[in-house]
Amino acid sequence: MKKSLVSIAVLFSLSSYASVKIEEEFYVMGQNPEVIKDLAQAGSVEIDHVTSEGFEVYGPKGLSKVLSERSLPFFDMKSILKSALADYPSHEEITRKLKAAEAKNPKIMKLFSIGKSVTGKDLWVMKISDNVNTDEVEPEFKYISSMHGDEITGRELTVKFIEEIAQTYGTNQELTDLVDNTEIYIMPSMNPDGSERKQRANANGYDLNRNFPDISNRNGNTITGRQIENQHVMKFQASRQFSLSANFHGGTIVVNYPWDSTYDRHPLDGFIKELSLGYAELNPEMRSSREFAGGITNGADWYVVKGGMQDWSSFFYNDLQVTVELSHAKWPRYDDIPGFYQSNRESMIYFMKQIHRGAGFKFNRPGVAGTVHVKQTSPVAKDLGSFAFNSSEFFKVMPEGQYSFSITENNKSVRNLEVTVDKDRIFKDGNYLVID
Repeated sequence: MKKSLVSIAVLFSLSSYASVKIEEEFYVMGQNPEVIKDLAQAGSVEIDHVTSEGFEVYGPKGLSKVLSERSLPFFDMKSILKSALADYPSHEEITRKLKAAEAKNPKIMKLFSIGKSVTGKDLWVMKISDNVNTDEVEPEFKYISSMHGDEITGRELTVKFIEEIAQTYGTNQELTDLVDNTEIYIMPSMNPDGSERKQRANANGYDLNRNFPDISNRNGNTITGRQIENQHVMKFQASRQFSLSANFHGGTIVVNYPWDSTYDRHPLDGFIKELSLGYAELNPEMRSSREFAGGITNGADWYVVKGGMQDWSSFFYNDLQVTVELSHAKWPRYDDIPGFYQSNRESMIYFMKQIHRGAGFKFNRPGVAGTVHVKQTSPVAKDLGSFAFNSSEFFKVMPEGQYSFSITENNKSVRNLEVTVDKDRIFKDGNYLVID
C-alpha cells in the first residue's frame, strides 16, 4: 500500500461512502490520475467534478493535511466569494412561487410535500398532469434537483419550467401534449437546508448523493441509517412507477449516464447514450464541449460514485436516470439564470418526451403485483432481465424494436405478451397492453 493511502486510512478510518461526513472541502489543481485513485480508494473522501484543470475533494477533518503531505496545490472552496447570493429566492419564496403556479392552473398542477428536511423544511414535489387528482395509467417521469445544496441552478430552472407549463398549457401544443399524456413529477430542491447554508451537504453534514443504497448489494435497498431526505425520496420512489428521470447538478456542463459505481456497461448502454446525446445536442454549451465528447460522459469513466441516486434509481426501480450538470459555476449570478433556462429548455422538453419511447401493460384488476421478464427479440436478441411491478401496471423505456414480456402474477405464470416500441408513436395509443 502506498504511503499516501496509509495516511488517508489512518486519518479517516475507512468507511463507506454513505457515512462520509463533510467537514473540509478543497479544489485540487491539476489532474493526477494516481492521486485521484488513491483518494477514491480510501473510501472516506469524495471526489467530484474531475476535469483537465483539477477536481473537488470532500472529507472529514485532516483532509488538508493529507493534501499538503502530497505537495498538492489546493485551495479551500469555502473561501470562494459567491457573489450576488442575496439575489436568490429563499426556501419560503420558492414555496410561494410553487403555490402560485398551482393556483394559476390547479387542473394540471398539484403541489405536495413528501416529507421534511433535517430542519423541518418541506420537500416539495409538483405533480403535473391533465387529470392531476387522478392516478392515471400513463408513463411516469420525474426531475429532481439540488441534492447538493450549493448547486443551485437546477432549482431555479425547474421552478421556471413549472411556471411556464402553468402559464402556457392549452396554448403551447408541445407542452400540452406532454402534460395530457404523461404523469410528471418535479422536485426543485431535495436539500433545502444545504441551499440555505450555501453548502453541498445537508444540515447533518452528509452528501445526499453518496447516501443511497449501492447497487453492489442487491439486498441492501433499505432506508435504515439513511439521511432523512434520502429516506423520503426512497419512499416516494417506491410508491410510484417512474420509468425515466434526471437529477440536476452544477459544477460543469455535461450529461452523465450510468453506471456511476462500476465500469460494467448498463444493459441499455447504447440507448442511454442516445438519450444523453439528445439532451446535449439541444444545449449549445454541451454540444460544443471540449472537455466531454458530444457533451456526455459515462459516470464511472469520469469518476466512480458509490451510493448515488442515478444508479440506485436505475438498478432497483427500472427508472432509467441520468445526471445533468447545468453550469460551471455552482452558484452563478442570479442574472444568468434566464440564459441557463434558455440553454436547457428544449433539452428538458426533449428528455421528458422520451418517456413515451417504451411499452408496458396494465391489469384491469386493481392491486396486482408480480414480476415481468423482458427480452428484446428484434432487431437484436437481448435479455434485459426481470423487473418487479405493483399497482397493476408496468412500463419500461426501451429502444425501438420487438420485445417479449413474460409476466408472473403472485408467483403464478400469467402469459407472454409481444410488444413493439416505436419512437414515432409518441403521444399515441398503444403504449400499454391491457390484461383482464
